[in-house]
Amino acid sequence: MGEEVRVENWNPGELLREWLATSSYPGRVRENYQRSVERWLAHCTEEDLSWDKVAAQHIALWAHRPGAPHSATARRISATRSFYAYTGRHDAVPYNPAARRSRPADRAHLTPSALDPWQTAVLLAALDERGRPASPQHRLDRLCGYLQLGLGLRSAEIVRLSLDDLTTTRDLGHGVDTLRLYDAGGRARLVRFPPLIRDAVGAYLPLRRRPRDLTGGGPLLTSRAGIRIPQRYPGDLLHEVAAECGLLRRRAQPFDA
Repeated sequence: MGEEVRVENWNPGELLREWLATSSYPGRVRENYQRSVERWLAHCTEEDLSWDKVAAQHIALWAHRPGAPHSATARRISATRSFYAYTGRHDAVPYNPAARRSRPADRAHLTPSALDPWQTAVLLAALDERGRPASPQHRLDRLCGYLQLGLGLRSAEIVRLSLDDLTTTRDLGHGVDTLRLYDAGGRARLVRFPPLIRDAVGAYLPLRRRPRDLTGGGPLLTSRAGIRIPQRYPGDLLHEVAAECGLLRRRAQPFDA
């Protein structure tokens, strides 16, 4: 690593240039890192995210491209991790949102706040690849998982969602792109869908089973019988997918060496 330069201006573009100028990365790596971080910062601007206040799931949703090689996702995450490590050393950010974390050991740790971007991206990829016969309702599973991992919704919040909670911002021209959520006091707030979740909604809605109860448009996520999914369904889904893709840390057995 080259000599550190104390940066006084926290403009991310200037931080990026200072980071690359003081790094000892090989030329090709430096070029790839620069390109990835520039794209990440542009994404933050487009999605109205504060680059210095993002969470791990924001990076995961940006880095993950359905169908792309896992190695490409890893490179994008590695670039942001290194960039935020540099900015953190200069006190430009309060924490590194892309920092590595221990592999989860059980379902209690399968939450956005407990996962790092790579772990989240692994789950997103597994949800994308999950299809028949593993899941007769794989589009529902994908959306259910994305809502947990991408928006940080709890199982109870997901199960309570109705079709009428989906809204459209006409000036964006994206179709359904916003979700209405209610707090404990009944106050509503609108949450804009990141592109991947917007796509997951669009893929699911044409296949959604018509609900028996049409109050509020009926439950958003319906079972094959046309009723609301059980409250334990979202948590069970993430645990099953994490186990299938090998993300969960193997617990030591009594006679393990």
